[in-house]
Amino acid sequence: MSAGRAGVGLGPAPAVSGCGRGTIAGSSRRTFVTACLGAAAARRSARGQGRDVYGGWTGKRFRPTGHFRLEHDGRWWMVTPEGNAFLSFGANHLHPGWWKAAYNGAHWAAEYGLGSARDPRFNARYRSEMMSLLPELGFNSIGVHSDLATLNDPRPFIPYVKPFVLAGIDHWKVPEEGDFPDVFSPEFEASAGRLASREAAPLRDDPMLLGYAMADCPIFTDWDARERGDTLHGAPRRSLPTFPRVLRNLGAAHAGKRAYVETVRELYGDSVSRFNAVYGTEFGSFDALASAVNWRRLTDPANGHETRDNTEFLLRVVDRYYGVARRALRSQDPNHLFFGDKLNGNTDAVDTVVAVTSRHTDLVFYQAYGRYGWLEPSLGRWGRKTGKPLFNGDSSFATPGENMPRPYGPLAADHRERAEWMLEYARAAFGREDFVGWSHCGVIDTWTELSERKQLRQHAGIMSPTGEFHGPVRDAIREIGQRLYEFPRAPRGKPGDCC
Repeated sequence: MSAGRAGVGLGPAPAVSGCGRGTIAGSSRRTFVTACLGAAAARRSARGQGRDVYGGWTGKRFRPTGHFRLEHDGRWWMVTPEGNAFLSFGANHLHPGWWKAAYNGAHWAAEYGLGSARDPRFNARYRSEMMSLLPELGFNSIGVHSDLATLNDPRPFIPYVKPFVLAGIDHWKVPEEGDFPDVFSPEFEASAGRLASREAAPLRDDPMLLGYAMADCPIFTDWDARERGDTLHGAPRRSLPTFPRVLRNLGAAHAGKRAYVETVRELYGDSVSRFNAVYGTEFGSFDALASAVNWRRLTDPANGHETRDNTEFLLRVVDRYYGVARRALRSQDPNHLFFGDKLNGNTDAVDTVVAVTSRHTDLVFYQAYGRYGWLEPSLGRWGRKTGKPLFNGDSSFATPGENMPRPYGPLAADHRERAEWMLEYARAAFGREDFVGWSHCGVIDTWTELSERKQLRQHAGIMSPTGEFHGPVRDAIREIGQRLYEFPRAPRGKPGDCC
């Protein structure tokens, strides 16, 4: 066991077959690897390891349909187009720009045999690198937060999740009022149809597509929207709008305002005086409320009744939002999975809306930064509440450094502890009967100089900005990929006999 593996409990890494100027076996340094295996060779190599070309386990078969789907046989599985059991272990944040920063662009240009990171051939070389790097590390998919325009050009080489963004209300975008559409309006439904026609219709027969995901931790609840200090989930920010806070301030001509008034009339038994007592208003009727524009700006709830009102109306909003999205997608692509928004598992968002969202989605798509023991009770609640499989769309663990002082996620003492936490999470989560996917947050470290946003929070990857692997972390990622289909069998006392 090498020094880089000490204390992690990993076996020797098998040699990596392929070609190029280096491999990851036995080295902490990442060197450029040319993606020279053809499709036929890749298929033979995968089948030799008990995997199909999509990364599915050939030891468990279901009916093939030519596209990814879900199946339950005592535990939930995704199923590859060939009909083999599949669990998604993906990589997020594959952005060529993170390889072109001022501090590493020249390095990667030289690795790719180019004179500059501005060379128009850079992205194609980067894609070739990823075609080799991801399978070598053990990843079998690409998460929703990646540059698909580069990675899928000229065609996808690995299963992936496609963005389908109807509302730009992602938490990191710090959305404004205008980013929250009136989801009850005919215009919203028409825009969803146009987006589906443009983005989904061309992909209906794509065998590599897992499905469609919407916003990244959308601002839904009052907790999501609250003013935030510096936390492990993000940088400081002001209080934000929400659907209830925006739609209640529209005029009577807007369908969203009418839906809000209908909701509060039901909650207050058609007694506007009771409503006025809660909000400190003097409306003579609910019709007057319907006509009032900007009557209550973006304030935090004044009391528990207002919080309840916001939540009840939010559920109605979300039901409409998801219903429109699913109908639009299914009209253009009936073959692939609908993930919905990646809900924020570090706030109350999942617990608040998942009973509604899961009526429309094929699985529960969430993000939660935390060790497995902390997360386990939440997974149990979400699974029992929905009866749907669970997919962690983005999370990781981090270790700070000089140029990465405040990375996202729980902070381990060193890379060895990070590796232990990752393995702990993968064994326990994939060992559940309702867990089908984890997309790891990042391959490369991002330093403070990358962007203004990264000065506040950075992403911790598997390797440094110039390709030196964090050895224990790399080894943990590889073990997860190699043993992925053992984890579901381990509770029955048969680890290692599946693949």
